[in-house]
Amino acid sequence: MQISNNFSVSGVDAPRATDRSNASQPKASPATPSGIEMPSDLLDLSPEALSVASQQPSESFRADRVAELRQAIADGNYDTDEKLNEALSRMLDRLS
Repeated sequence: MQISNNFSVSGVDAPRATDRSNASQPKASPATPSGIEMPSDLLDLSPEALSVASQQPSESFRADRVAELRQAIADGNYDTDEKLNEALSRMLDRLS
């Protein structure tokens, strides 16, 4: 890449240099009937993220256990003083 005295960019990276200036700004979507342009979001996933998203859930998922825990939470029996004390103890062990 070459940068001349008048701050123009030339060379292999020149097209990317112009894209970078607008990359942080969201692209506007078409105008609404009122004439106001609403910004649109853009999500760009890596190939690794796409491969993880396409995987089937593992066999370790236990629907019966999840249902049991949801019922305990709904009944108010899940959060106990013993569980809270154990969680705090583990947290303090990790901090020390």
